[in-house]
Amino acid sequence: MPSSYTTGEKLRLAVLVGKAAKQSMAGDRNVDTISPRVKREVERIEQRAADRGAREVKALQTRLEQARTGAATAKAAMRTSRGQDRAKARREMQQHEQAARRLERELRRYR
Repeated sequence: MPSSYTTGEKLRLAVLVGKAAKQSMAGDRNVDTISPRVKREVERIEQRAADRGAREVKALQTRLEQARTGAATAKAAMRTSRGQDRAKARREMQQHEQAARRLERELRRYR
């Protein structure tokens, strides 16, 4: 599942991991000695990050579809026009394709 952590969440997770490690080292090796409060807070942070990541992926996919549709529309306009209109449509198509490639690269970050 894609996750998107804020800087504050990353720092808080680091603190919580330190606390969990300290609690784990202090107790018996065969017993879970990590505080339930620490576990709940870690789960809450991970859930927020997962929700945020899913929303970001959905938004990027929507923008990618818009860019692809714009490129297709510009390509159709380019094929049906001549002269300066054709050059303008070609530039527009290239801009949409470039935006689509940029969005695809950004989406790969979440896989």
